[in-house]
Amino acid sequence: MSNTIREITDDAEWDALVDRAELGTVYHRSGWLGVLNECTEARIHRIALEGPTGLLAIWPIGLLRKGPLRIGGSPLPGWNTAYLGPLFANACEDKADAVRRMYAAPPIRKPAFLATRVMDTTADFGPLGFRRIKDFETYEIDLTESTETLWGNLKGTCRTRIRKGEKNGLEIREEHDDSYLDEFMTMASDVFAKTNKKPPFSKYFLKQVDSRLRARGELLVTSAFHGSDRIATLIVPHDRRTAMYFAGVSLASRLDLAPNNLLHWQTISRTKVLGISSYDFISSKGSPGRFKATFGPNARSTSIHWEHTSNIVVEKLKSWYETRMKSKQKTAHTK
Repeated sequence: MSNTIREITDDAEWDALVDRAELGTVYHRSGWLGVLNECTEARIHRIALEGPTGLLAIWPIGLLRKGPLRIGGSPLPGWNTAYLGPLFANACEDKADAVRRMYAAPPIRKPAFLATRVMDTTADFGPLGFRRIKDFETYEIDLTESTETLWGNLKGTCRTRIRKGEKNGLEIREEHDDSYLDEFMTMASDVFAKTNKKPPFSKYFLKQVDSRLRARGELLVTSAFHGSDRIATLIVPHDRRTAMYFAGVSLASRLDLAPNNLLHWQTISRTKVLGISSYDFISSKGSPGRFKATFGPNARSTSIHWEHTSNIVVEKLKSWYETRMKSKQKTAHTK
């Protein structure tokens, strides 16, 4: 029996395959892929490679056209998706060959340009003509440790800020619907305006995230309130294993109340209560930040960004696309 490739159309079947993969994330699951299908130009395909003994690999890939060119992404820039790419079963002995087979077969069929993150940092796709663009690492907290240990792991400055937030009367509440989104976008606009950018996500995108993931029990949204005023909010997608810090915003005018450390700490505590085993702070720029380090996390490599380009013309178009995406983030009042 030879290897076969098929497209998975059933959400339950796909999510079961993701759950079988040790490195699968909430971003690989059908809820998040549905957001991308709705909010990007791409059509998301869910591909499975099976061998004589069973599943070898799965790969969610978005395909779109730019003029005559077919572009593939898992993910592409602007998708607000930290992790994606192929996932490999234990039975897969040759990961490069698995990628080669999926890359060449329908519906992928060797697009002119393909970008993908790969969670397995030991896999080498250089022999397939892929270029290793960037390595990503993150800060992660082991939630299987006791609350006392997690508290003890915090830096002194972090504990001080948490206590200050409590002393200032802040209350952390879980959001049970999407009524927070208007204020979230207002706060996000203020945060990104400091660097002359617009938020990388639209309200419609966040509404899709809230609707699709909340229905699947894959979303935790928490806010810090001072009285009746919402002054900071966190959006945290999660599966049964890992909570993923997606976005957090706060009112600049209320930072003196110290909402951010308290909000993160209580959100981390809530994910632990949910039975989730790790909290991933996620980095979109390759390396974690100093604020996240104050929570006493462990640093680890998470993924590698690989790209395949068919020729130099496509490479130039890719550079143009990246420049265009960056310019879209500039605010209208940027000088």
